[in-house]
Amino acid sequence: MNFFQEPFMFGGLKVPNRVILAPLAGVSDVPFRRICQELGAGLTYVEMLSAAGIHHRNKRTLDMCRRHSSEERLGVQVTGPSAESVREAVRFLDGLPFDTIDLNMGCSVRKVVSGGSGSAILSEPERIDATVGAAREATARPLSVKTRLGVSRRAISIEDTARRVARAGADLFTVHGRTRCEKYGVAADLEGIRRGIEAARAAAVRPLVTVGNGDLLDWPSVRRMREETGCDAVMISRGALGNPWIFRSVLEERTAHPTLEEWGDVVLRHLDYQEAHYGDTELAAIMMRKHLLWYIKGYPLNKELGAKVGYIKRIGEGRRYIMEYRAEWPSDLRRFEGAHKTDSRFGPNSKYDPKYEMDRRHDRGVGE
Repeated sequence: MNFFQEPFMFGGLKVPNRVILAPLAGVSDVPFRRICQELGAGLTYVEMLSAAGIHHRNKRTLDMCRRHSSEERLGVQVTGPSAESVREAVRFLDGLPFDTIDLNMGCSVRKVVSGGSGSAILSEPERIDATVGAAREATARPLSVKTRLGVSRRAISIEDTARRVARAGADLFTVHGRTRCEKYGVAADLEGIRRGIEAARAAAVRPLVTVGNGDLLDWPSVRRMREETGCDAVMISRGALGNPWIFRSVLEERTAHPTLEEWGDVVLRHLDYQEAHYGDTELAAIMMRKHLLWYIKGYPLNKELGAKVGYIKRIGEGRRYIMEYRAEWPSDLRRFEGAHKTDSRFGPNSKYDPKYEMDRRHDRGVGE
């Protein structure tokens, strides 16, 4: 058994392997989580929720808390502008069927930060202690924290943050290797992640699992994260967009792009899950468009196919386009292989951020 196949425990929760799907705003819904779980993700999360949305019992926020019966392990992430708001939110979430609760102290979206949530907490170090402490008092469930290296390169605070989080009683600590001000064009700082992990371990008052996050786009990048940071597990974010096979790849310790037949099976199943969860509606189709556009990268004539799937108004349309496309090409054709042209931004080692337009360009807030 390789390292990433080994199970681990945190706060009483047993996770079957060391490859986790991050809570991705606008992405980590039931259909996508089910696909990632089936392809090997040991733990998945509901996308980040706002304490305010929970306080007001916002319908969309509550809808995002739905869990499918097939989800064996599921966490939820929350952020808020004060320790008390987070305490209240955690108490509410503690009453729902989640296995673990994560506190977000790393979101860099302007709307979230300007409201005092996400990585804004890093500007007030005492809020780190207060927020984790308040959440710890509000739940006996496994508690985790996800953060960044600091506000900016001039204000790297990861070691202090790590010590505060560990002393306040977190069971799992995830470090994203960038500051709040850095975009994805800047490579994740693995040395910074390592320093945070070591500081957290030294200060921990209870068993603590450490997780590395950032630029995990394929097996080699995951291996490097482990080797250079010493993390106990990894959290996959944008590397899973259109590529849920990344979980299988890590568990098998090899780069394993799917054949067209395998690809089609998964995409069609995702479409089925989308329809089952949201219904056969135009909204369900619109929400699925981004996934289809991510899925087709790396295959021939993806621009032509994208012109179709990017405008579907019913799930059935997407299903038909995928089936027609799969029938046109050899079943053993693999992504990013062959002489055909593909969009180089989405190559297997690309640093391109496919969520950029969803988040920063549109100033996406939590739960939107």
